[in-house]
Amino acid sequence: MTAKVRRWTAAAVGVALLGGGVVAATSAQASPDLPARSAEQLLVDIQSPTTRTFSGTVQTTTDLGLPTLPTTQTGDTSGLTGLLTGTHTLRVWNDGDTRSRVSVIGNNAETSVIRSGADVWTYASADRSATHTRLTTPTTPQHPQPSGAATTPEQAAQQVLAAVGPSTSVTTRGASRVAGRPAYDLVFTPAAGEKTLVRSAQVAIDAETHLVLQVTVDAVDAKDHAVQIGFTSLTYATPDAKLFTFSAPSGTTVKEQPAPEASKQGQGGTSAEKPKVVGDGWDTVLVEKVGTLPADTSAQGQQAKQLLESLPRVSGSWGSGRLLQGTLFSAVLTDDGRLAVGAVPADQLFSALG
Repeated sequence: MTAKVRRWTAAAVGVALLGGGVVAATSAQASPDLPARSAEQLLVDIQSPTTRTFSGTVQTTTDLGLPTLPTTQTGDTSGLTGLLTGTHTLRVWNDGDTRSRVSVIGNNAETSVIRSGADVWTYASADRSATHTRLTTPTTPQHPQPSGAATTPEQAAQQVLAAVGPSTSVTTRGASRVAGRPAYDLVFTPAAGEKTLVRSAQVAIDAETHLVLQVTVDAVDAKDHAVQIGFTSLTYATPDAKLFTFSAPSGTTVKEQPAPEASKQGQGGTSAEKPKVVGDGWDTVLVEKVGTLPADTSAQGQQAKQLLESLPRVSGSWGSGRLLQGTLFSAVLTDDGRLAVGAVPADQLFSALG
């Protein structure tokens, strides 16, 4: 998958997970095993887990009703971009705010993202490549998320909460068990008047540690969950410190990559153009100048070109382009290089492009 197609799809998934706001909360009707907690209390709990030390197995399932996306030539499923579709298994380890490791298990290969302090390594065993980034703020909790797709339930929950404002109803839905842990369930529901493809988002929170255990997002016109990411096993024992160190194996191609903050800077130190935000809450649309697909004669480049050309052409007073429409989001890439994306029907994108 080319960087442009990966960026387009990842941005769309991220926007689809962004929630609106919070206007009301009801008292928890928890199971007899758990004391009652209000939705307001649980929202605070999400932001303040009592431990940052854990390890476990996470399963992600994403069904956005998208066309098949280009993969690696070997068909390997361990790449981070593969998380944007299908079902995947990940192993995660975390020790505090600045040491973490995520490994995506694929077909006879895996991709790992390892953070230790300021150093972040991404290693893909399929092609023996590694990328090293040194964060500019090493003491700040910045968990690796290179593909744009969440790799832990906590990351997915933060995406849901990122756009909190006055438009979302938040209620409790009793209690459940995730990976053997008792959990409180929060349900986020868009307001009736919002033009969004999101029906609801559910977040399961560990009753004891407040760690997010599972996030589920449902689309308006889909029977199955559009996105679900949750632990299938979990322990709060301290992981082996060796898991957070990385030495590139012999024969590995290593690439140095600027930190996210630095990569957002244009030449001459000026800030890159920020996306335009149209609307708010669940029907927010982001419009960004991303440019057109560059010429790429590689097999993956040709696959990406074929994918783009297979999408329906659309046009209006805003111009013309290609429409990618899933169950949870819509995206338009215009012929002049603008990207409009949101968890909304296509007509909302056209209005935002103006």
